[in-house]
Amino acid sequence: MLSARSTISTRPTVQPKASFASGRPLVASRQARRSMASRMVTRASDKSAVLEDTRGIIAEQLGKELADVLPESKFVDLGADSLDTVEIMMALEEKFSLQLDEQGAEKIETVQQASDLITKQIDSKRA
Repeated sequence: MLSARSTISTRPTVQPKASFASGRPLVASRQARRSMASRMVTRASDKSAVLEDTRGIIAEQLGKELADVLPESKFVDLGADSLDTVEIMMALEEKFSLQLDEQGAEKIETVQQASDLITKQIDSKRA
């Protein structure tokens, strides 16, 4: 029988599966997750994989078929205006967890140039 002082909690308790010795849950910060993602991209990909991912993002952003987005394709020839180009750069930054250099990004005209800039930034993070 329950007394007036007893309370029943209907709220479930969640116990973390992993924790530090301090007892705090093991949760990576946003910066740590980005760093881990960047290392995974660097280790798991080469220039051709970066190029393929770059082509896919550009095709998606511009509503084009992947087969139409070739390494030598110019953004202008694909129908991109300046706003599209900015959106492409933002999507690439998000995908690869990078902050692209504005001066370098302004000079990009082709899919290959975008891929090369990303590869260069990944390599500089690795060093």
